[in-house]
Amino acid sequence: MPHEVERLVFLNPPGILGWTLILLLFSVVLYAALRNTARIGASKKRAILISLRVASFLIIIFILLNPALRIEQYRNEKPHLAILIDHSWSMTLPEDESGTSRIVAVRNFFQSHRDFLSKIEKNFIINYYVFDRSLKPASLDFINTDEPNGEGTDIGGAVKELENNYRPGELSSVILFSDGADNGPMRRNADEFLRNIDFPINVVGSLSDKIRDIWIDSVKASEVAFLRYPVSVDVMIKSAGFKSSNVPVILKEGGNVISTQGISINPGEEKTVEFVITPTSLGRKIYTVSIPVAAGELIKENNQKSFAMDVVVDKIRVLHVAGAPSWDVRFLRKALKKNPNIDLVSFFILRSASDLVFASQNELSLIPFPVDELFGTELGTFNVVIFQNFDFRPYGIYGFHLEKLKDYVEGGGSFLMIGGDKSFDSGSYGGTLVSEILPVELNSIPPRIEETFSTERFHARLTPIGVHHPVMRVIPDEKENENYWKGMPELDGFNKVEGLKPHVLPLMETPNGEPVLALSRVKSGRVASFLSDSSWEWSFVRAGEGDVSPYYEKFWNRLVLWLINDPELKDLRVKTDKASYTIGENPKVDVRAINYENTEKKIEASVVFPDGSQRGLSLEKTGVDEFGAEIKTGQYGIYKVRVKGDEGLGDEEDGNSDEIEFLVGPPENELRSPTMDGDLLKAISKKSGGHFITVKDDPKELGIDFSPRRVTMGYKTVQIWDNPWFFVALLTLFSLEWLLSRRWGLR
Repeated sequence: MPHEVERLVFLNPPGILGWTLILLLFSVVLYAALRNTARIGASKKRAILISLRVASFLIIIFILLNPALRIEQYRNEKPHLAILIDHSWSMTLPEDESGTSRIVAVRNFFQSHRDFLSKIEKNFIINYYVFDRSLKPASLDFINTDEPNGEGTDIGGAVKELENNYRPGELSSVILFSDGADNGPMRRNADEFLRNIDFPINVVGSLSDKIRDIWIDSVKASEVAFLRYPVSVDVMIKSAGFKSSNVPVILKEGGNVISTQGISINPGEEKTVEFVITPTSLGRKIYTVSIPVAAGELIKENNQKSFAMDVVVDKIRVLHVAGAPSWDVRFLRKALKKNPNIDLVSFFILRSASDLVFASQNELSLIPFPVDELFGTELGTFNVVIFQNFDFRPYGIYGFHLEKLKDYVEGGGSFLMIGGDKSFDSGSYGGTLVSEILPVELNSIPPRIEETFSTERFHARLTPIGVHHPVMRVIPDEKENENYWKGMPELDGFNKVEGLKPHVLPLMETPNGEPVLALSRVKSGRVASFLSDSSWEWSFVRAGEGDVSPYYEKFWNRLVLWLINDPELKDLRVKTDKASYTIGENPKVDVRAINYENTEKKIEASVVFPDGSQRGLSLEKTGVDEFGAEIKTGQYGIYKVRVKGDEGLGDEEDGNSDEIEFLVGPPENELRSPTMDGDLLKAISKKSGGHFITVKDDPKELGIDFSPRRVTMGYKTVQIWDNPWFFVALLTLFSLEWLLSRRWGLR
């Protein structure tokens, strides 16, 4: 319903200069009146004459300002009010020691003050929004049901976006619900963001009165590390609200504790803890840093942080120990040295201890054999250790040295033993700790040499496992590769053993079934046995002039790659587009499948979730030998993607399967610090002209103005300066002043 209101306006309003001129003229008129009436003794008469002159001056000024009567027509409308709810991940954290989350505290606020909310809905046009790094329209139902998962909090950006959604002056008021954990530019300069805001921001803080927390603020670590090279990890620990505390900081890989360090930290202090990790195997590793949860601590979620590191190979460091010069040693060394990715360290024993020479025992090698260094401090720096026809007994190698070698393998190292009359049982390794890690069974009682080494020539053949195994695939085509190995020349002699251990992969054997090449895994390490000293005879097959065969080189290089578990050796490889994700992101999985094109081979893929549940994963073809999929994540923790072919062992040993881990965690910025900032929220409300309360206060304290918005529909103007009564009044004043001046003796 339209309404009318009348008000006086001036059609010629003076500016600053005009008002200055009017004041100067008024001063002149007043001064002239005072001087002109100075001869009149009676003060009452003087006051009358001065008043008449001032009144005349004011009437003249009033007429010059062009007074008018403006009649406005208007209607009352509901004003616009916006309610903004922080939808960043920090709103899922506890608000106080009761454990109630901050978003639940906001929902409880709405529930407890339904009358206030009903009054707002009755008197305002309400628009609900949620925000994290951007502003999004929402509904009250969405706010009451959807869990916040935003990766960051940008209050300033949300306010700017909100301002752009309304016309100037259209938005009457804003109610902002947040914990103040802003990680946008607003925190640095609130004045800049609020300078031109034309609406008040009333803030309802989801805050705790007492903040007690010790947290992992950041973890700085390289995303890429090199195999067997140490890498530093810096962990920043901070404390608030606690007294001086002793805190153990624990670093784990999976469920295994790698290192623990203790620190003492005071309130408001920050401490950096440095860990050193030396990866012993290739692939993606996920580590977790954690500190214990203290009694009364507000937030438990920031006491643990996981991070991923992809371990790659820089140089494959190979320790090659040969027991005697031979063609087999020479050709293997030549093949390994030609590989630019291999850093080869070789030791050759030139004479045996039984040779009749006039030299000390330590001079039976090209240089004194550094047993303690090789099997002590230096052993862990090598990726692969090779014993080639090497008898350990004459050279100061004892049980504790062999124990070091066994520990090295079980901890992730690689070991290859190559045959000859000084290897395996011929080298009296039966009954030693080395025999426990070899894939073949040895005799604990050293037999005679004729019982441990056969000198007969034989043709080595691929086993059914060897036909498919990537170590033996020197030619990509499987059939052509199998025919190549069938055409290889005979080998001259092999080491006799008691048999194979369980769970060993035999790749080559004699026509009678004796093992020639066998592989096995020993805890975290890998071991291979090649039970002959005449593979050099393969080097002439398809070899160039003066060079060894590329297939001979490829065989030994692929065996080295298998020993270090290089993913390039696998027929099936799986990877993800990133190592770490947040909830809501869909990790992209890529699978490379060599030799799966134009065949009926099938690939099975699955995902293991952090809670241990497993689900199948549907792969779609994306290119030649390439497949892809997306995973929907709904849990925090470590996920594992597995792919498996339908041939071979279905085990990662034969290259026909692969797996990779990735991490899904909370947004990093939303967990740093206790994630509350009441001072920022108070500053926002104060600088914008609003009020501040917490979710535990009465919303009446916000002082919301429920008055309707007046919208002008039109107006008309009636001029009043040309009214004759103004001129009559002005003439009357002039005449009366003139008559009284004459009567009281003034000229």
